[in-house]
Amino acid sequence: MKPTAFLLIGALLLPALAIAGDGHDHGEAAPTAANPNAPQRLPDGSVFLPKKTQRFIQVRTQPATLETLPRSLILNGQVVAGMDASSKVQALQAGRLDIANGSLPAIGDKVEKGQVLATLTLAKDAQEGTNQAAEAADLQEQLKLAELEQQRLQGLGELIPRREVDTAAATVRSLQARLAVFRKGAKGVTETVRSPISGIVTASHAANGQAVQAGDLLLDIIDPSKLQVEAVTYDPALPANIAAANVTIGKQTLALRYQGNSQQLRQQALPLRFSVEGETLAQLAAGSPVQVTVQTRETLQGVAVPAEALARNPSNQTVVWVKTTPEQYAPRVVQYQPLDGERVMITAGLPDGERVVVQATNLINQIR
Repeated sequence: MKPTAFLLIGALLLPALAIAGDGHDHGEAAPTAANPNAPQRLPDGSVFLPKKTQRFIQVRTQPATLETLPRSLILNGQVVAGMDASSKVQALQAGRLDIANGSLPAIGDKVEKGQVLATLTLAKDAQEGTNQAAEAADLQEQLKLAELEQQRLQGLGELIPRREVDTAAATVRSLQARLAVFRKGAKGVTETVRSPISGIVTASHAANGQAVQAGDLLLDIIDPSKLQVEAVTYDPALPANIAAANVTIGKQTLALRYQGNSQQLRQQALPLRFSVEGETLAQLAAGSPVQVTVQTRETLQGVAVPAEALARNPSNQTVVWVKTTPEQYAPRVVQYQPLDGERVMITAGLPDGERVVVQATNLINQIR
């Protein structure tokens, strides 16, 4: 038989010889079918989400209700201290600082209005001390002469007018008072440094025994209950159109009360000042940048939803998810405007009556 024939027969028999016996098949396994009950993105872009998964990720929906809502704007601003909310404790004269209780209050310590913070021993040079001592000696001699004159006049009794006796007594008292002042100055005059307001210490700049000059800064104090918010706008008509305002710090929203605006532009922008309604949060620190949501007196038609109901699709469009069937959700491309610190207003893309997802939106948006 020719070699070519042997090769042909071997090629035909090889597949049969390669088949293993029962239980020993090492061939490629058949592909596993996908679980039809698992969360998945459908070809039309919607998401299949079983009831069990909905409960696990805590999906919440609410009906979309068309309302008349105020038009709102978001302004950039920062937290500032009001005129009566901050104070700088300074040395009024040069001298040596003696701190009450050994040290100035540290950053974060609370102080009360009128609390003694330190005493200041006023400084004087050697020439000034010499001049004071010489003048004190001169006053001492004048006092002796005035006392002798008073005694002489009192000894004359009714031979002289009473007015001259009284004048001599007044001279003695005046010299005694002047001499007491000079003696006090020779020992070193002290001043008491007190806190001008109640609040929290934000900076400490001195130490016990430190020599200070007039005007040196010792402490910065801020009253956190009187902090304010300053925002800027490029619309000169906005101040007359403000109805309400608020600012969100973390997960809490603070109501603001509009106080007024500056009559001078700052870098082509108009500064607006707001006070914080109610108790100021501890997280509110002077200098912190914030975003102020201002509601105007103008109104628009829209659907109010929580800000967390918004998401982004692969095309970077803003979408919300709506419930179309008990286990299916579909995205809706929408347009929105800010409403307050926690909600937004959907102005287009969300029909009235649809059930919009307001919790677990991002989890649904990530299903592929």
